Amino acid sequence: MKFRGWLLDVDYEVVNNRPLIRMWCVDDTGRSAVIFDDSFEPYFYVVPYGDVPMSQLQNMSEEVGGELIRPVKIDIVDRKNFGVPIKCYRIFTQLPRDVPYLRELALKFGDVREADILFGVRYIIDKRLIPMGGIEAEGEPVPIDYAGSGLLCRSPKAVAREDEPPLKIMAFDCEMWNPRGMPDPKKDPIVIISIKTNDEEKVLTATDESDKSLIKEFIQYVKDYDPDIIVGYNQDGFDWPYISERAKKHKIKLSVCRDGTSPMFGRGGLQRKTKLIGRLNIDLFQVAQRDVDGVKIKTLENVADFLGVMKKDERVNLFAADIYQYWADEEKRGELIQYAKDDVSSTYGLSEELLPLQFEFARMVHEPADNVSKMGRGRQVESYLAYIAYEYGELIPSRGGEVETYLGGFVFPPVKGIHKNVASLDFSAMYPSIMITYNISPDTVCKDCNVECYPPAPEVGHCFRKEPEGFFTRILRSLVSHRSALKKKLALMDKKDRDYKMLDIRQKTIKILTNAFYGYTGWAQAKWYRRECAEATSAWGRYFIKKANDIAQAMGLEVLYGDTDSLFVTLKDGGRLPDITSAFIKKVKEELPLDMDVDNIYRSIFFTESKKRYAGLTSKGEIVVRGLEVRRGDWCELAKELQSEVIRIILEEENPEKAVKFVKDTISEVKEGMVPLDKLVIHKTLTKGVESYESAQAHVKAAERAREMDMSASVGSKISYVIVKGPGGTLSERAYPVDMFSKFKDGKLYAKDKTYELDAEYYVDKQLIPTALRILGYFGHTEDELKGKGVQGTLAQFF
Repeated sequence: MKFRGWLLDVDYEVVNNRPLIRMWCVDDTGRSAVIFDDSFEPYFYVVPYGDVPMSQLQNMSEEVGGELIRPVKIDIVDRKNFGVPIKCYRIFTQLPRDVPYLRELALKFGDVREADILFGVRYIIDKRLIPMGGIEAEGEPVPIDYAGSGLLCRSPKAVAREDEPPLKIMAFDCEMWNPRGMPDPKKDPIVIISIKTNDEEKVLTATDESDKSLIKEFIQYVKDYDPDIIVGYNQDGFDWPYISERAKKHKIKLSVCRDGTSPMFGRGGLQRKTKLIGRLNIDLFQVAQRDVDGVKIKTLENVADFLGVMKKDERVNLFAADIYQYWADEEKRGELIQYAKDDVSSTYGLSEELLPLQFEFARMVHEPADNVSKMGRGRQVESYLAYIAYEYGELIPSRGGEVETYLGGFVFPPVKGIHKNVASLDFSAMYPSIMITYNISPDTVCKDCNVECYPPAPEVGHCFRKEPEGFFTRILRSLVSHRSALKKKLALMDKKDRDYKMLDIRQKTIKILTNAFYGYTGWAQAKWYRRECAEATSAWGRYFIKKANDIAQAMGLEVLYGDTDSLFVTLKDGGRLPDITSAFIKKVKEELPLDMDVDNIYRSIFFTESKKRYAGLTSKGEIVVRGLEVRRGDWCELAKELQSEVIRIILEEENPEKAVKFVKDTISEVKEGMVPLDKLVIHKTLTKGVESYESAQAHVKAAERAREMDMSASVGSKISYVIVKGPGGTLSERAYPVDMFSKFKDGKLYAKDKTYELDAEYYVDKQLIPTALRILGYFGHTEDELKGKGVQGTLAQFF
């Protein structure tokens, strides 16, 4: 029997006290399949301390649960340790679960390597497989009842494919009964589960008081549709754990995994993780947190609006605290159902925007897509390195070592104020280019310089040998070359072509991964951590940007601001900026081992006195904002919208007086209670337990009050609160969770047993005026003026 299709995931089960690898696949028609391999054995390496006899390792044993765990076999293999050939022991175990026990015993005999690689990932690495890539296999058919077909094959092969797998994707979202604000899974039932797939949109609703039948209907839907991928928005942190708790309450097995098992729950840092056997479970909230720039408060509505999936004003918007009221009122229930449909449609739409990049990362770093979707950039780089290390015979280093800080990129302080006719220029892939140019890699660090080395890095003096080419250098050169070839191919293609989009995602994936290498070498948790690499790379970066500044000055350009790998320049004495910048870029390329491109031309740009904080109007009429309060999360939405409009008026209309009037009008609306409550909510994340905070911060006090009302406020939760009037001397005493209020009208907030008054003065003095003055202060406007008195400035004096 032959199989050709796509690999989604790899795991294992234990059969007859031996691990049985399961490769979860789909064929070219989209039919599910599982390829089994019963021949693969778990193992790890030991680099011995001196002359350690093999017999000492063979005699290692530990009794666990009445069973004696010991090595199955040991062999001696040739490997490389930071490029240096060595011999080491490879220790095989009976089961993957035996590895941690034997690893601890082996530590006294040598340096233990690669004992923390998951068994499924180990198989992918050793068999050179490609998750979300093609796979071929030939072997004996295996009867199974949880997939379309089964096959026993000990030698599957990866196959390069340019087409995309025919996947069944299912998005879901839950609405809960929440009379206390944040619903409690021990008390509050699920009332709606909305679903959207490749084929249909469906809303499941509770038909009894307990939600038991609703959960059973949801489980059956998953079984019948049999999705390859399930997506949600914060389903790992909320929906899956909630459904699980409700299922336990009703003594229902949550058998939504492909093999009929229940989800497995874990945690990585502050994030919860949910694993579905045989299906890829991808939390788009976690993806958005890492991959979507430009949205600070990453609610489903905000991200969907930002990516053009569903505009906020085109969907039903409800307060979360009101959901139970809409469910209880039959006249309003239809609006709640539409709200649920909009949520799941937004989620499915986000999957179409965000999943292609996750698929490409899976192919590149050789880990299943649900794994890479939850990884930070450092972990993605490390997974890629682990795959390549096997190919080169390099042992993966042990994590550890003393971490030291080092100096980063150089900054030319911004010339504050407004400037016209400005070009922003970027060094293309500065750090990867530097690492390639000077062979900067963990295995090329030259301590005694008794071999031929490149010149020492400026300021820090670290040297790197010229030959042989380093482990990182070879990888980076290959990645840069691959991306360059893709970009040349893209230049010849029509942007409307579907293949164009896929190739563009591929080149962006390579760019992201390549640019992460430098930071990875200085990352405290990196297995290939090497401070000298990070320190030398940033030192060369500082040297080159200073050299570029010297060239700019000599050519009549003024550097208004520079940071790490970018420069903002204008002409000192007039002339055609495009012509001079083109000549400047050509000169830089001639004198420095780096490439440079024009990032943007600004008709006008406004710099504050701080780095990474500016706003500009491009020659295409787009407004670019970096680092100002408008992008921060501890300001209410109204403050951010106000500052965005002030920036627009200043840059597009060059009319600060109009901007001042807009601020004054907004202040009046707040004082008169005319602004919707959702514009006044402040969001902040609990980064540790409430009891761990030494000072009484506003969001911490709001979290305490939420807990008192049986609302969730755990580590990692986004606390949404408002400030009310009251006798409390501190701000925190007047911070209340927004979900406790059922109504807001004319400045009054209505809770279950009490009415509060919004503190309009706080919002004016601490939210609106500070964000407005961050811009208008540079034009001579003052707080008194924004409150109705004072003298206006003029724009002309700032050009």
